[in-house]
Amino acid sequence: MRLFVFIVVPLILFSGWQIVRREQTERGLARVASQVAQREVEVSCPGFWTRLVEITPNAGWVGFDENGRPGDKTQLSAQTCSSLVRLRKEGPPAVDCLLDRTHTCRTSTLEAVDAMVTLAHESWHLRGVLNEAQTQCYAVQSVGKVARSLGFDPVEAGLVETYVAVADARAGYDEYHSPQCRPGGAYDLHPETPGWPT
Repeated sequence: MRLFVFIVVPLILFSGWQIVRREQTERGLARVASQVAQREVEVSCPGFWTRLVEITPNAGWVGFDENGRPGDKTQLSAQTCSSLVRLRKEGPPAVDCLLDRTHTCRTSTLEAVDAMVTLAHESWHLRGVLNEAQTQCYAVQSVGKVARSLGFDPVEAGLVETYVAVADARAGYDEYHSPQCRPGGAYDLHPETPGWPT
């Protein structure tokens, strides 16, 4: 009985602590996603035990019904959530390296940028956009807003936005990248402005 108490009770306490931490993270990320989605939405991160066995090629996903209506929640992968948790816990990393051609950025910085793009992308799905290239283009134009919501100052958020826009422009056209993702293109959220992203 004593062995049971020494093993099971700490596991229960640890699991409870993990659940509380995850729920705090999810609520914080849901506030950011809701700003982009323009409605109240939820963000779900895998729990500690799920993270140990998770195998997915997706950084995040949203379910749509047979009529093309999105659910109210996005599920983010363990990697995406871990990067966003680190960002919320440690604050924004230095991002001036993003525009340095010598590629001196830490892996954690690049992962944080990817995670913010994913959160923006899935938030646009939650807003009702189905087309992946259109969704990604909107994410490129919204990642600066997401960065500011996660603690980046306007200059840092602008660097993130520029880096993501340049990387997207260099990507070949495929399911996630369209020639319409450009100033004045069909996916320009603010074609009336000369800047990009806007």
